[in-house]
Amino acid sequence: MDVEEIIKTLTPLERRVLPLLKKNNNFNSLVNASNLSETEVNRSLLWLQNKNLIKISEEVKESVVVGRNGEEYLKDGLPERRVLNVLSERNLSLRELTDHACLDEDELRVSLGILRKKDAIEIKDNVRLKDTGKKLLNLEFEEEKFLKKLPLNVKELDNKEIAVLSELKKRKNIIKIENLKTKTVYLTEFGRSILEKGLREDLLEGLTIDLLKSGKWKGKEFRHYNITSITPKIYGGRIHPQSLVIDKIKKIFLNLGFKEMKSPWVDTCFWCMDSMWIPQDHPSREVQDTFFLPYKGDIPNELSKKVADVHEHGGKTGSKGYGYKWNPEIAKQLILRTHTTATTYRYFHQKNIEYPAKYFSIGRVFRNESIDQTHLAEFHQVEGFVMDEDLTLRDLMGYIKEFYSKMGIYKIKFKPVYNPYTEPSMEAYGYNEQLGKWIELINSGVFRPESLEPYGINVPVIAWGLSVERLAMMLYKQKDIREVFGTLNDLNFLRTYNAKW
Repeated sequence: MDVEEIIKTLTPLERRVLPLLKKNNNFNSLVNASNLSETEVNRSLLWLQNKNLIKISEEVKESVVVGRNGEEYLKDGLPERRVLNVLSERNLSLRELTDHACLDEDELRVSLGILRKKDAIEIKDNVRLKDTGKKLLNLEFEEEKFLKKLPLNVKELDNKEIAVLSELKKRKNIIKIENLKTKTVYLTEFGRSILEKGLREDLLEGLTIDLLKSGKWKGKEFRHYNITSITPKIYGGRIHPQSLVIDKIKKIFLNLGFKEMKSPWVDTCFWCMDSMWIPQDHPSREVQDTFFLPYKGDIPNELSKKVADVHEHGGKTGSKGYGYKWNPEIAKQLILRTHTTATTYRYFHQKNIEYPAKYFSIGRVFRNESIDQTHLAEFHQVEGFVMDEDLTLRDLMGYIKEFYSKMGIYKIKFKPVYNPYTEPSMEAYGYNEQLGKWIELINSGVFRPESLEPYGINVPVIAWGLSVERLAMMLYKQKDIREVFGTLNDLNFLRTYNAKW
């Protein structure tokens, strides 16, 4: 398009922003000068860029910005300024200072230390303002000047500002360092030629009832529409990559003849721990590992007596049990379930399952974990068990290998471990090509007689629990578990992932 035609296509927003670029090329300055919202300025800049009238440069800079307390202090004054002001009226005790200056103990302690460094106050029976402090009443502190100038690029600070920054960092939530994206806009030569030609303000935006009634549209020219203009790309909805993995897992187990189980996210310690013979003093019950709720739930009366018996004496299994007094109040504590094995034991009790039987469940679980490359505090677990005569560890290994082979994973190795409720127990590890190491995929074992005796089960039960997210990491060739599930998903990955596995 030539200059005349481009001018005829400019929207009111573009005509308002374009002249401002002669003096303002910073995005924030444009917003202020135009009296438009950030959204409106962004929209107009996108249109102008599509017409090659401007170029936009974006740069991420480490910047000092105002923190939560800093925002309050900008409005009400720094603690040391408030102390200075109230002392200008009369001497006060420390307790009176706290009330009159509206400060907490930490703020008062810090502000008194700062004012003593400035030789502004004297503390004896009361706190008194010295002559030096009286001179400061009408002077602006460097910290106050600094806060008013924020945000500032860290690399552009002078020596005085660096010193102020260093002091403010020692104080709570006054400032913080963030990576801020700065946007700079430049006129192109074509854009300058458009401005030199002049923008038309006489173009009509559209035909209205008033224009039709008055006839004022006659002899006027309407703004032209550029039907070749680039429009923002629209991304259609996609199934979450994690959901595809869950659907695949369900199909595998259903095709292998398993039935699906379900149970609640919030459950009692009884179902999550006691019912499967986990002792009440086991480390996994600690707050460091479990999310406790401040409530209690109900537990089945008759079954809890049988569970208490195996905990205390081993029941009729020949075991000595744990040899302690089982406490039903501990079992009633509500938690966010730490594993889906609670589902299995609920079904043992509620469904009165008869062998041969094969069941699985897929559900969300919660653990008070430190989040890293292979750990989440909230994730999905697949639980499964097979109940039949003459089952052995060899059968369990066969089921695990069969499942992972159907997911396209063949590098599997096993390692013996300890679980309170299974014996023997083992973990299966899969080789993650992206991480270049073996990672734990599944925990499994043969349920102990003590964990089965309260339910009247006297045949072998093999069982396992696996993390969906760690499996998804391998399938999608990701190095970080946070890329496949959670709030830190990369949006580009969600839009472009390949599910050919």
